[in-house]
Amino acid sequence: MLPKLTAKPVPPGYLQTVAAYKAYSDQELVQLLASNDRDAFVQLYERHWFELYQSGFYILKDTDAVKDIVQDVFVWLWENRATLSITYVKTYLKTAVRFKIANYIRSGNIRDSFFTELARFDPSRVSPGCEEIIELKELQQAIHAAMLQLPERCRAVYRLGRDEGLSNREIAGRLGISVKTVEAQMTIALKRLRTRVGSLLIYIAILLSLSWK
Repeated sequence: MLPKLTAKPVPPGYLQTVAAYKAYSDQELVQLLASNDRDAFVQLYERHWFELYQSGFYILKDTDAVKDIVQDVFVWLWENRATLSITYVKTYLKTAVRFKIANYIRSGNIRDSFFTELARFDPSRVSPGCEEIIELKELQQAIHAAMLQLPERCRAVYRLGRDEGLSNREIAGRLGISVKTVEAQMTIALKRLRTRVGSLLIYIAILLSLSWK
């Protein structure tokens, strides 16, 4: 059963203040933010956080990780409020999220199933903006291209593990190699895929950043 909520009194003029801030443009809110206006920050957060989360989730498929990344971006925004110079706020925030996701991928913190899920993900089943659909397709192509460039044995290990879902022991039996060799080859494959996908995300972020100023 949900707990019973007790309504708190609304401060005089609060609703009018909220309505006024909703009417401000992103650029006006950033200007207010520079003067330590917390209401401006709250409005920016409420206006953009879900779209940023949604955009990041289409890539990582990890709710907690994406929430942390989006939160970090807004923390950075507040901490650097006095020196911000932003023309296109949404693009700026999306780019910041891309950079953090790219670094998260390259650091190796992603789940083992990340590349398989992303490679199999069908962008047509969701309804993000055109930008996200294009990005997902580019990432899928990057994974496929990186896999084709793996050494033959490494590629075979990856395909059996990620495409057919075989365990390391089953892969070892299928290929006639040791389990340790399978583990080593899988490590090589994932390292190269992380580098390729992370680099592509950074490239996309740089392209987006061209419209910052």
